[in-house]
Amino acid sequence: YRVTVLEKLDQPGGRAYVWRQDGYTFDAGPTIVTAPFMLEELWALAGRKLADDVRLVPMDPFYRIRFDDGTHFDYSGDPEHMRREVARFAPGDVAGYEAFLREADVCYRLGFEKLGAVAYNTLGDLFAAVPDLMRMRGWRSIHAMVAHHLRDPKLRVVFSFHPLLIGGNPFSVTCVYSLINILERRYGVH
Repeated sequence: YRVTVLEKLDQPGGRAYVWRQDGYTFDAGPTIVTAPFMLEELWALAGRKLADDVRLVPMDPFYRIRFDDGTHFDYSGDPEHMRREVARFAPGDVAGYEAFLREADVCYRLGFEKLGAVAYNTLGDLFAAVPDLMRMRGWRSIHAMVAHHLRDPKLRVVFSFHPLLIGGNPFSVTCVYSLINILERRYGVH
């Protein structure tokens, strides 16, 4: 096949792009920050404040998800706004959306707060996590979890797209990724 690649930078890479200066290599990502407290902790370990060096700009909305029919969903951290957006697409899915958030909160508490800080250095460490993975029903994909709660196909996309940001497939990545919905609600997207 004859293929033409158009790239605005000096080399391809997109989110994986790196640039070099003065013998150092810099990673161009991430494009968004969803857990600013982690950066604040890192700066504190260096005896500094993040705000002295970096200005994080809150996004509002977090995302505008556009569909091929011209409609869009404005995804934000405001609970009332999100209920209205869900109702705009499918009024019958508002209760399912609330149930999805409750289940995603379990994944946040177990997957992020509890298991996220564990170093999995041994097989025993991994086996110790199995009960929590069972509680989260982590064998399901994020899309399967969302589809359990929401009937509207567009809303299923809206609440399961996050793995795409790191190259994951919503149809195969674990539902533990639903924790991102809660992380963003709590700390915003910057």
